[in-house]
Amino acid sequence: MAHSWLRQAFANASRSDFLNLVSRQISSTRHAPLIQDLRVINKVSQNLHAELMLRLLGKEKGTSGTIDAGLEVMRGWLTTVGIRPEEYAFFDGSGLSRENLVSPHAVVKLLTYVSKQPWANEFEDTLPVGGVDGTLMDRFKTSQLTGKVHAKTGSLGHVNSLSGFATTAKGERVVFSILTNNHLLTNRRALETIDSILTAVVEDPKKN
Repeated sequence: MAHSWLRQAFANASRSDFLNLVSRQISSTRHAPLIQDLRVINKVSQNLHAELMLRLLGKEKGTSGTIDAGLEVMRGWLTTVGIRPEEYAFFDGSGLSRENLVSPHAVVKLLTYVSKQPWANEFEDTLPVGGVDGTLMDRFKTSQLTGKVHAKTGSLGHVNSLSGFATTAKGERVVFSILTNNHLLTNRRALETIDSILTAVVEDPKKN
């Protein structure tokens, strides 16, 4: 009974009235620029957004909005920038799968390519900054290091990584990738070890 008036209205409406009704815009949404979502992914390691980004890549540049389609597009692009298929194995968009593999050399090669692109600064701005924000807010907090490291963190049980860009005490730019696997350290000790390696590079690069 509550909707009888609606049924009567449709019964009495002409075809043109009906088309005008169903074609009327009810609402709209303005999506944020893609770079903003990438900033969320990189700054705070938002895994869900990373998975959705991979599917979006497959939908926009591949055959469908699936993991496989996204990975196929990514593999094709990596080949164009000189990274060989045998240097990595990816199974998702977030890096949470323990089947994912990549060499530090491949990561450095990718970041070096990125550093030479017109959009390099925009990409670097999406990365956590040591001692300032994101997943590096509480790391590299000394006066010599704060703001000098822009890098993406990664962690699983007994796996820790840090890859990105750093500026040395002499103003030199360094592209780096530190990946640790199957270690028996506590998470805190593993991070301290990674940070000590990068600190040595930043504070006195000529000795390394």
